[in-house]
Amino acid sequence: MKEHILWAEGNETLGERWWRQLEEAGYNVHWFKSGTEMLRELNLQKPSLVLLGTELADQSQMELVRQLGKARDFPIMVMLAKRNTSEIVSALELGANDVVVKSLSIEELKSRIDNLLRLFERLISGSVTNITYEDLVIELKSRKVYRGEEPIKLTPKEYELLLYLAKRVNTVCHRNTILQEVWGHDFLTNTNVVDVYIRHLRKKMDRGRIRKLIHTVRGSGYMLQ
Repeated sequence: MKEHILWAEGNETLGERWWRQLEEAGYNVHWFKSGTEMLRELNLQKPSLVLLGTELADQSQMELVRQLGKARDFPIMVMLAKRNTSEIVSALELGANDVVVKSLSIEELKSRIDNLLRLFERLISGSVTNITYEDLVIELKSRKVYRGEEPIKLTPKEYELLLYLAKRVNTVCHRNTILQEVWGHDFLTNTNVVDVYIRHLRKKMDRGRIRKLIHTVRGSGYMLQ
């Protein structure tokens, strides 16, 4: 099965060049000219990797990296027009997993992509033990959750819901998608169980705290932000 790459680049020439070369290298590549289009696709399916080009039609690379967040189960690679230390540092601090320049060869790009995919496969398989965001810590092996030094006692399903959101920080998680992924594809879609469990999580995690982590996206679903 081919690895699925979301490629965002507003420049027609550069976008088509890398789309063709990546396809020829054996990947299944979906090319977007704007960050908005790519984010919409991310709400529908999880990619193997996201590659952000040098020109986007509607927002900067760094803003898009910030929106994608750090707690994900897929890697982000940023492509710069030329090597720039401040841009490299900014991208990595915001959550990018690798930064390349557009002058690199397809051989080097493929090697870097495959390396990131191997690293994230280890994360999914359990080699990584914690997920952290702000003062939230989720211990994957013990299934313990903390905000700062305070332990948060969750039911098994509350934990699974929180983990699902934590892997998609700053990404809108639609109710039906949450229902299918956390409760199972056969669960009735006309239930309000997601909203009920979100309320439980908010009481345990956000009540009494200035910094709220779980947010409602009206008409769509929820996000950790």
